[in-house]
Amino acid sequence: MPLYHFDLVNSETVVDEGGAELSDDIAAMDTAETLAKRLLQERPELKNRHYAILVTNEDGDEICRIPLDIIH
Repeated sequence: MPLYHFDLVNSETVVDEGGAELSDDIAAMDTAETLAKRLLQERPELKNRHYAILVTNEDGDEICRIPLDIIH
């Protein structure tokens, strides 16, 4: 299974949220959205501050970027 990395970013990487072996890019995007929702529940002050969850694959290629500002 491919390894994906999840980072909290704004203009630079702020926190490496770790990695996970997932079946494909779609599963990684779903995981990023779940992580973003959980992060905003725990840290609501991050909303409206241009943070995003950046998902990269094991080669370092960007899979997606989930802006925290759009999460409800």
